[in-house]
Amino acid sequence: MKTQQDLWEIVPELAEVEKNMEEILFSHADLLPPMDSFLLEKKGKRLRPALFLASARVHRSNLQNLIPLAVSLELIHTATLIHDDVVDNAPMRRNMPTINSSQGDKTAILLGDYFLARAFTILTAFGRLQIVDLMANVIEEMSMGELQQQKDAFNTNLTENDYLEKIKQKTALFIASCCLAGYLTSGTTAEIESAFYNYGLNLGMAFQIIDDVLDFYGKDKNTGKEKFSDIKNGIITLPVIHTLQLSPRKEELYRCLNREKLNEAEILLILNEIKSQQGLQYSIKTAKNYIARALSCLKKIPSEEAVENLKAMARFVLARAY
Repeated sequence: MKTQQDLWEIVPELAEVEKNMEEILFSHADLLPPMDSFLLEKKGKRLRPALFLASARVHRSNLQNLIPLAVSLELIHTATLIHDDVVDNAPMRRNMPTINSSQGDKTAILLGDYFLARAFTILTAFGRLQIVDLMANVIEEMSMGELQQQKDAFNTNLTENDYLEKIKQKTALFIASCCLAGYLTSGTTAEIESAFYNYGLNLGMAFQIIDDVLDFYGKDKNTGKEKFSDIKNGIITLPVIHTLQLSPRKEELYRCLNREKLNEAEILLILNEIKSQQGLQYSIKTAKNYIARALSCLKKIPSEEAVENLKAMARFVLARAY
């Protein structure tokens, strides 16, 4: 399974999630033109609502009443992307102008805030305080992770452990919480809660590592951002950290990576050294290890259908690297 279409075949309820997202945008068309069509044009993978719904299926066959909750998770994710684009001053996302570049930072920030507010209105209406608390903690952790990333910009002394802790905050905890929230809609067994959470946590780690690998060779449509945007913004990721540990040209790399504006020759030097030291291969191997850990967590989940769906989603995450 490699495409968004494959993902939607596993979780057909994603079509309803998409419909609800459109209704939210069009309900405020007077305030949002032309951003309503802009946001709909740049549809993402919808991985988080897919994981939520697949996890909820462990004790349910009908997921219809959970569609609004799935929408709330996608609204939170979309809000973080909009705010990230403002922080990074990103001009493009998924081959289209970002909201901050087309509408300005003020509008982008306010729209992200609106999506967060709408998400928590939906979560609160569902009436499960544990899920509301879970998502509030997610936003806190993601914010702290983003603050740490800003602090660490152009810091070539980052260790692999520093990097892993940061991507746990920025990405993996949200994905873990989506899986756990799905189970919490109908289940309360502590051992199974832990299995869903740890599956999502390890899957989220793999997802972000692969995303960081794709920054060097993936197509923009697969990553949602421009190629080489991480090193251009001083974000030191696992391929670079591994390369710095091994490269005999690390002093040259330090000089390049500490610069706020890289030229093509400097980018080429970095890429050649990453290739020489197998930084991408090491990172993909690390991601595969996290996928293996995620899959091992599924042994404790009692629903064969849920397990098969979650295995397929793990394959989807890993397939992005190829």
